[in-house]
Parts: sequence; C-alpha cells; structure tokens
Amino acid sequence: MGNSGELQAINFLENKGYQIFDTNVRVGTSEIDIVALDEIHEELAFIEVKTRSTSYYGNPSTAVDRQKLKSMNFVASIYLKRSKLDYDYRFDIIAITPGGIEHYENVTWG
Repeated sequence: MGNSGELQAINFLENKGYQIFDTNVRVGTSEIDIVALDEIHEELAFIEVKTRSTSYYGNPSTAVDRQKLKSMNFVASIYLKRSKLDYDYRFDIIAITPGGIEHYENVTWG
C-alpha cells in the first residue's frame, strides 16, 4: 500500500505544479518519501506520505510525530549538503485515505 500511496502523492504533487526531485531518500535507517520543489513558494519540500486503507484509526498524518520529524530533518540536512541545492525548505505530510488526499504544508509539532 505504501508504494501505491507514494505514486498517488507524486501525481497529486505534479498536478499542483511541484517538480519531483527524488523519492525514497535514505540515510542509514532514516528515510524521506518524496523531495519536491514547490515552484510557487520556491521551497524544497521534504514530504512524508502516510496511507491508510480505512479511516478507522483516524487521520494518518497523526503517525508523524516529533521523532519522525527529527529523522526527516537529519535526512534533509544530509540531502542538502550532498545535492548542493540552495533553497529554503520545509517538511510536509501527505495523508491518503479512502476519502481522498490531504496535504499539510510546513508541519512542525511543538
């Protein structure tokens, strides 16, 4: 289901005008699902995709906690150093359920 969700997320982002730079970026055991350029805001978005086949357990975005954001920040810092890209960046979540796709931009949990 994860790969299917990521493909849906990629199509969703491309339809919004995002340029996909990378998918499944790994550093050790940490991963970011999608790296995309939001051309409207000229920001690089590091995106976690969460997919659920049912809404029974609530919105899948709630599965992204502080620890996951810390892991995403680690991967993003390595990615930016390696790629030498010079963009502002943010962290997004795409939540996919049978009811549709929700895109949460610039997420941080206090």
